[in-house]
Amino acid sequence: MSSLRWLTRAAALAVSAAIAGVPMTARAQGAGEQAAAEALFKQGRDLMTAGRFAEACPKLAESERLDPATGTLLNLASCYERNGQLASAWVTYKEAASASQKAEQPERVQLARRKAAELEPRLPTLTIVVTLAADRPDLQIKRDGDPVGRAAWGAAIPVDPGAHAVDATAAGRKPWHGQASVEGQGTQTAIEVPALEVDLQPEPAPIAQSSIPAAEPARPDGATALPPASHGPTQRVLGVMVGVVGVAGVALGAVFGEMAKSDNNEASGHCLNDMACDPQALSLTSSARREATASTIGFVAGGALLAGGVVLFLTAPAHSPQSAGQPERRVGLSPLVGAGTTGVALRGAW
Repeated sequence: MSSLRWLTRAAALAVSAAIAGVPMTARAQGAGEQAAAEALFKQGRDLMTAGRFAEACPKLAESERLDPATGTLLNLASCYERNGQLASAWVTYKEAASASQKAEQPERVQLARRKAAELEPRLPTLTIVVTLAADRPDLQIKRDGDPVGRAAWGAAIPVDPGAHAVDATAAGRKPWHGQASVEGQGTQTAIEVPALEVDLQPEPAPIAQSSIPAAEPARPDGATALPPASHGPTQRVLGVMVGVVGVAGVALGAVFGEMAKSDNNEASGHCLNDMACDPQALSLTSSARREATASTIGFVAGGALLAGGVVLFLTAPAHSPQSAGQPERRVGLSPLVGAGTTGVALRGAW
């Protein structure tokens, strides 16, 4: 194979890579998250060894969020348990059992299920009781900022020990805020939501919309107000980017065209006449056809992108409105179809 064909193939690969644009940023970001997850996991384990569970649990939780793993879930559940967050530990053990089953890790499945079963009778619960007088179709209840659905009203829900805020709201009623203190393992605590009081505060009257536009305040320096922001710069940048890709496509078409021409010329040297060619000639001819097809695609796609980029650039709004008496810029594309002619025409007026 001649040196020209080697150079043209290398150029084709370079242009193809430039158009394809391999997303290396995504890979780097994924690797960065994995590294952060590993570092947080190690820090969390070290804090657990030191008995500082309140500091360790958030680090393990963040490590699990960045890079989910069954081992991290089990360590996080153990951290919650040692920190006295029994409900969080119970839920996390169940998550670890499900994740381990999907990962086909039977030993971890058994461990997580056993630990969850051991915690279940020790779980403290909180029941939110909504009386008939308090119940309304539009009543909304939240516990610690999270919505509590109607199905959970009156049900003993496992929670971590400590103080839990309960809020109730409804249209035309005063918001109600309560706090339940859940103490110790296995305790059952209930909090009752009372009937919400009527809100006597009148709603602010809507501001009437005047049909006459308000006069713009005079500027102290006598300067005129700036025109509204234009999207022209963004469109022009987009036009340049599309045009660059189009140029790359045309270049790729030219490279493949040169390759096809080179292969076809080399194939001719392996034929005695039109009917007598050796296998090398057939191979080169086949390669030339493929390269010719790629060249056509490159020219067509690149030309279309280049034309689109030009249109985007030229039709971008100006930074300021047209002055009186100045002609309006108009740019557009129209098809050209005729005897021996097929293409696109770019027309404009400035």
